[in-house]
Amino acid sequence: MAQNVIALISDCDGTICPDTATLLVKDLGLDPVSFWRTVNGDVENGWDPPLAWLSRLVGASLSGEIPPLTRERLQRVGSTVELYPGVADFLARIRERVHDRADFREAGITVEWFIVSSGIEELLKATAMAPLANEMFGSRLEYSDNGEAVSVKASVTFTEKTKFIFAINKGISGEELYRTPYRVNDSVDTPNRRVPFSHMVYLGDGPSDVPCFSMIRGQGGSAIGVIPPDDEDLRKPFELATGKRLTVGPYSADYRAGSDLFRMLLRIVEGIGDSIVVERAQQMRSGPRF
Repeated sequence: MAQNVIALISDCDGTICPDTATLLVKDLGLDPVSFWRTVNGDVENGWDPPLAWLSRLVGASLSGEIPPLTRERLQRVGSTVELYPGVADFLARIRERVHDRADFREAGITVEWFIVSSGIEELLKATAMAPLANEMFGSRLEYSDNGEAVSVKASVTFTEKTKFIFAINKGISGEELYRTPYRVNDSVDTPNRRVPFSHMVYLGDGPSDVPCFSMIRGQGGSAIGVIPPDDEDLRKPFELATGKRLTVGPYSADYRAGSDLFRMLLRIVEGIGDSIVVERAQQMRSGPRF
């Protein structure tokens, strides 16, 4: 298999846009400080963080404490999400640079973007970033016939994120993964995997990204830390920087051309592209001669 895909994989909230869960909480008329304090209490009681806040919202909706949590509301809130500077066209700029390299074009190198988030997938798919990404993976809800959320169908926990990394690695689409989840455990020889880990670049801003950082970095890929603009005390990026989990960063979440983050991202992508070109040349030289 021609392994010529470079995968940019990013978290969502705090990495490419403000926290979508808090935006939803506000839209439902809840006080974010009080809500997250309650969720933190649930977590201290043993709840998994994503499952805790998702269950709180669904329960409050069904009890009438808040307006119905419907598909329509999630899509409306998603449409209001503002992306961080430069996110809207950073992928196009990277692809343009890759296309400008004749050796990259000859090797058939392409760049794809995957979003892996604990946020609600229905909401994320209504944002401006949805048409830009090749795949979006998030937490999912079960709905009644009238479109109201009635239960949590899937929550993307910290380590659950790595499941989607393996799916990307093995070339399993989101639709296929949801239909046959055990496929991600299929044994696939390394040369037959669509996207080697060494061709992956993961961007994230906090503790929920640590398993992905560690796995991808440990397998030869790159891990870039991002600082959310609203993280005034720099707590999360400090934890990442001191934990030796990153390849580079953390950088401010500014994806505009000329920013430190974009320049480093471009440098890493071109470095992966160079390695693909070299490997391709070696394979062509080592081919059988008759």
